[in-house]
Amino acid sequence: MALGETAKPDLRWGVVTTVKAPIAQVARFLAHYLHLGANRIFVHLDAPDPALADRLDHRRVRFFQCDAAYWRGKHPQSFQNHQMRQAFNATRIYRQTKLDWLAHFDVDEYLLAPAPMRQLLGGLSAETIHIEVPMVEMLNSAGALHHFKKAATPKAARHLYPTYGPHVPGGFISTLSPKLIARSGLPEARFGIHAFQRNGHNMDGLGATTDLYLGHAHAPDFETFQRHMAYRLAKGSYHDRKGRANPLGHLIRVLLEDTDPNALRHFHQEMSAATPERLDLLAAHDMLITARLDLDDKVTRIFGKLED
Repeated sequence: MALGETAKPDLRWGVVTTVKAPIAQVARFLAHYLHLGANRIFVHLDAPDPALADRLDHRRVRFFQCDAAYWRGKHPQSFQNHQMRQAFNATRIYRQTKLDWLAHFDVDEYLLAPAPMRQLLGGLSAETIHIEVPMVEMLNSAGALHHFKKAATPKAARHLYPTYGPHVPGGFISTLSPKLIARSGLPEARFGIHAFQRNGHNMDGLGATTDLYLGHAHAPDFETFQRHMAYRLAKGSYHDRKGRANPLGHLIRVLLEDTDPNALRHFHQEMSAATPERLDLLAAHDMLITARLDLDDKVTRIFGKLED
């Protein structure tokens, strides 16, 4: 859908998230979206941390301590796992916000916007209820520039990732499912993790913007990949759900049981290393996005230097 020439001058947008992460990661997330112009960021601390909220206090950020008092009186299903807590928190904010648009993102997801968000959202038609933001996955790369890859077709995956490509949908070691930004004010609407629903059905009124992506730092280095592995296999993105086997989780379990102690490292290297050859191949397939995020510089400008 074409963007409008100018944005609604008073359009307001924001982000809601549920996090359980170190202060430096939360600070980078906040600094990124404050820099993008978010009018409000609603942060639900899944592990209550008043000191973190005090240190990252900002007039456009609202913290919620998700402690026993927060969940008291809520239906047990609302907080039985982290996915349900995320959906509950996002829906609660959606139903009370005065913003025009609300995005539901995770702490390791960074919007890569080709223009100011106010302009992008203001250019959508009045019939657009929500937009899906496609994922791009961060590669393992050091330095000022961050490289991201788009999802691959089966043919491109075999070419780019000759060992594991045929077994990894889209060539992503994270989710392929897009995240959402929704227009506010729709009665009984609710956020899922990757859905915007009403009465149990996905909403119509889907719009699109050009070159808007969500950069996912799912496993930007092997240490991060390895550190989160146990949780992701047990409860997260590699977990089997409702009797359905998770193919990527199965592959990772096989690699963990391999007699080669470096099998998992080799997998991450093939799927995520930003070697010059890999970047050239991705560019040749129109699958490469490169961005200068300057996250730590943004943190310093907004919150000052964080304590070690």
